[in-house]
Amino acid sequence: MDAAVLYNVPHEIPWRIYIPLYFYFTGLSAGSFILSTLSTVFRIKRFKPMALPAAIISFGLLLLAPACLILDLHQPTRFWHTLVPEYFNRMSALSFGSWLLTLYPIANLIYIYFIFVKSDDVTRVLGAITVPLAIAVHAYTGFAFALVRARAWWHSALMPGYFLTSALLSGIALLLVVALLMDRFRKEKLETDLYKSLRLMMIGIILTDLFWNVSFWLTLLVSTADGYASIMVAFHEKLYVWGELVLGMLVPLVLLLLPRTREQKVWLCIASLLIIGGVFLMRYSVVFIGYEIPLS
Repeated sequence: MDAAVLYNVPHEIPWRIYIPLYFYFTGLSAGSFILSTLSTVFRIKRFKPMALPAAIISFGLLLLAPACLILDLHQPTRFWHTLVPEYFNRMSALSFGSWLLTLYPIANLIYIYFIFVKSDDVTRVLGAITVPLAIAVHAYTGFAFALVRARAWWHSALMPGYFLTSALLSGIALLLVVALLMDRFRKEKLETDLYKSLRLMMIGIILTDLFWNVSFWLTLLVSTADGYASIMVAFHEKLYVWGELVLGMLVPLVLLLLPRTREQKVWLCIASLLIIGGVFLMRYSVVFIGYEIPLS
């Protein structure tokens, strides 16, 4: 009978909490921006009141993301080296990410300006150009994990898709909370169809994220000893099981589906806040569970 032996020694985890926060803020930013373009680019009228708030929130969150990266560096004053063409590595997802993090906020800021001055035609063109940047700035983080062969928990072709869908989910949840606040303090109320659309979108993406998780489990369970070990470690992590999966996905899904709760704004707000917290725990568990798995 073949046996696989795993060895591990005490080691320091090089990444700190700033890295999950970075992934979290870029995801929230990308999800918020995509929602902003539903009215400006795709001309869905019920989302028009959310276009400017979503774009501003997206830009603000994007300023926090690189700050987290810089804080995590052992020599923060050298962050600009990643933007020097001499050091650009076309084989590195992180090199592309540095430039995306520079171009995306610039494009986002210009986009906000033209929404503010109500130049619809220019806004539509800028939104169409910036959407791929918003997608790429978060997708590259999924590729950065997926390309690490030594970590079974990260090395999966599903990782970029999981990062993108969870980013969109967190953006929708955040904008639903913002919409509820706008409804509370504005005289002109938002359309009921807006809340229905956001709720249905969250249901669809939660189901997609659950599919990603089941796919991870099945592929890792029958892959290598490292893959099997990563699943066993994950299933014993309370933040992953009870935080990300139960409170971050299953409970909000029930609240969004049950007739008694899905139409009430209080429950919509609770479901959205649980989703926002669950997506952060997803980023956290992806990073730190990956480091807990012994290397073979």
